[in-house]
Amino acid sequence: MENLGSPVWIGRYRLTSRIATGGMAEVYVGRHIAEDGTFGPMVAVKKLLPHLVKDSSIVRMFLNEARITAQINHDNVVRIHELGQVSGEPFIAMELLEGRTFADLRSRAAEDGKRMPLPVALRILCEACRGLGAAHDAKDDDGQPLALVHRDFTPDNIHVGVKGEVKVIDFGIAKTANWGAGTEPGTLKGKFFYMSPEMILAKPVDHRADIFAAGVMLYEQMCGRRPFTGNSVDEVVMKIAEGKLQPPSQFDPSLPRSLEAVCLTALNRNPDSRFQSMGTFIDAMEMVGGEAQLATNAEVAAYVGQMFPQSDKRRETLRKAREADPSVPGMKPEDFGRSPAHGVEPAGPALGEHDLPPTSASPARVAQQAPTMREVPAYTPQPSQPPAPSSGAAIHIPAPAAAPAKVETDKSGKRSNLPIIGAVIGLVVLAGVAVAVLGGSSATAEVLLTKAEQATTPEAKGKALLAVALAPDVSEAQLQQVGELLVANKQWAIADEVADGWLKRSPKNVEPHLLKGRAAMNLRKGKRTETEVAEAIAIAPDDVRPEVLMAELREMQGDVPGALEAWTKAAKKKTGDVRILSRQGHWLSQSGRLDEAADVLSQVLKRGFQPEAAAELGFVKFRKEQPDEALKLLARAVKEKPDLMEAHYYRAAVLYQKGDAKQARAEYLEADKLAGDDSRPLVALCELEVQQQTTAELDDVKKRLKERFPADADKLIASCAP
Repeated sequence: MENLGSPVWIGRYRLTSRIATGGMAEVYVGRHIAEDGTFGPMVAVKKLLPHLVKDSSIVRMFLNEARITAQINHDNVVRIHELGQVSGEPFIAMELLEGRTFADLRSRAAEDGKRMPLPVALRILCEACRGLGAAHDAKDDDGQPLALVHRDFTPDNIHVGVKGEVKVIDFGIAKTANWGAGTEPGTLKGKFFYMSPEMILAKPVDHRADIFAAGVMLYEQMCGRRPFTGNSVDEVVMKIAEGKLQPPSQFDPSLPRSLEAVCLTALNRNPDSRFQSMGTFIDAMEMVGGEAQLATNAEVAAYVGQMFPQSDKRRETLRKAREADPSVPGMKPEDFGRSPAHGVEPAGPALGEHDLPPTSASPARVAQQAPTMREVPAYTPQPSQPPAPSSGAAIHIPAPAAAPAKVETDKSGKRSNLPIIGAVIGLVVLAGVAVAVLGGSSATAEVLLTKAEQATTPEAKGKALLAVALAPDVSEAQLQQVGELLVANKQWAIADEVADGWLKRSPKNVEPHLLKGRAAMNLRKGKRTETEVAEAIAIAPDDVRPEVLMAELREMQGDVPGALEAWTKAAKKKTGDVRILSRQGHWLSQSGRLDEAADVLSQVLKRGFQPEAAAELGFVKFRKEQPDEALKLLARAVKEKPDLMEAHYYRAAVLYQKGDAKQARAEYLEADKLAGDDSRPLVALCELEVQQQTTAELDDVKKRLKERFPADADKLIASCAP
């Protein structure tokens, strides 16, 4: 929380504390002060970040959220008090909520190795569906149905209060028949795990897509897993489109069959075969009874208090924000600092689409772009650390491969099994060849290991190490050395095979599980990696390496919340490890949790300068409107590590905001030189040239995009068009 010191006014709202900053907006705690000086309720005031106000598409989405939410008057939907603008900057004043999201509650339960009690989860889901059902039935001022579809109905957008109240929040990408969507048509919106088949297939979408999302949440609660999983976004999306899933009872035979029927009906691939309204879905859940009897609001409140007590950081933040409010009977607005601006501009037509500022997409809009493997340097141990024993006293997990494995397809476009079959046959052949080449079956593991270390290419080393693993006298220590060398040389298929043999020999040793997990991750077998991580944690619960492996898997999958959760768990297990803290700080930053990111990254830098942490902290400072501090950090990061792409990329954004377009251009070009197959620096440079109206330079950037990213060039160029 940031106490503003002297209160700041926006319209008739006196703001005293900033409690959150995300990639797009800031949230303040304030109070409405009437013209006669009387006090209104405390509210949350949401403002766009200053550099985004000129981006018409973002402003439109921001306004869309408020307009839609304001049309819904229901206890289970967050209440909007006012939509207005001051000096051309829009703001939303809304109900101030204290509590956590459904996602937070589920995550905290998972940290304790548990699942949220079914009655509590069902009550939360039913109440949220009640609110969204009211949204589906909402009408405009003329009595016409809004035909609203939330399209992002997920655990992150369900708020559970400390008194047990449940509210749907964030209608930012919702769509109505009147106003359309907050983002451009024809694009996938929301979190893809909760998307309905018709959304995936770009078919007409109505309120039944939200019922499908509710079915996904119900399935997750019943099974402890998602209904549609895969090793990549494409694989998950394809499974959703096909509608193939396993019934919940296959994972837990004790589940009530009637509740399973409710879940599968909501998840039907055909919208006409689902529940046709939220009301019927709620009625079906409430009728199950027994162990699925819904909890009371008081029981929900007790559960929230148990998982997030008064000492919880966010609750403490809100308490301090309330204490910072100086409202006492008899005081007038002028007693609290600068008086509010009179003549606040009204909401409504003045904020219509035709009156929005011209599009001016800022090159600084880096926080909103999805992470890629390229911007996630893998965690590696400090060189001074010795290899960790199986007790997990230290970390020595080598980094994963930097680029995804190539997946072959057949003529129909489906994944082919030929590479896998070929790999298995190849391993059998390699084993025979390796033994013959390296001294025959009589050679000892020690002799074979010496020859393997002398091999000059990764492929030759892999063949030689396989022979070591197959030697009759190979020891546990030698197998561990073989595994480390295979990982270092990125011989994933052979590492996978060695791990299998090692596990048959030593199933309770954590090392082969970690080797198997890392090999599986780099062979794009995400589910197998998760299985090995779970096994490793069960064997060595105090060992931090399984958490690190899971964190790297989530990074590879582009799962921001998952990566942050895993690095946070790792940080709790091994406090003070600068590399773990650096990764945790990175993902806090990318998640928009700026104050927390600043705290963690500052801890890293206190232990010694780390260029990656300094660059990310510079990016945090930039978004917290501290450009001079940001530039100092980024300049040193560039000096210490000139090939750190992110440092140049972030530095360009700060320089451009300060008006130095020439130097910003140079930094974007340098970032692009280091970026490999990362399109972000060129896209940001494209936005810069559009704003600077430099025709020749813009044409050059477009040419580069077409040459480097031919498959996505049109989309990338369109994203920076005026």
